[in-house]
Amino acid sequence: MNQGTWTFVREDHRLDVAQHKAGEGWLLVITRNDSPSSYEFSSLTALTRFQSDMEAFLLKTGWRFLEFAPERRRGRDRRTFPRIEERRRWWTDGTADLNKVVWGG
Repeated sequence: MNQGTWTFVREDHRLDVAQHKAGEGWLLVITRNDSPSSYEFSSLTALTRFQSDMEAFLLKTGWRFLEFAPERRRGRDRRTFPRIEERRRWWTDGTADLNKVVWGG
């Protein structure tokens, strides 16, 4: 069962990283330009640690994260709608004057 696929790109190259549940363990399947390789792990924790280190290396060496599939967000995309009343990050408004508010100066 595929748990998700992370896609990275660099120039003309594409790299797909997918987690699969395999019996009692886990597989990390890495596909570069239609050529797959798989690595077996005894736990999801071990797989996640390896994948995290690998992704950090990819980003440091010029790869760019493109997408994650499947899309897990539900409902409409609220990012395209303007906020009229609600201020989700009100605490960042005027942070330059924070000392005046806190210390009265």
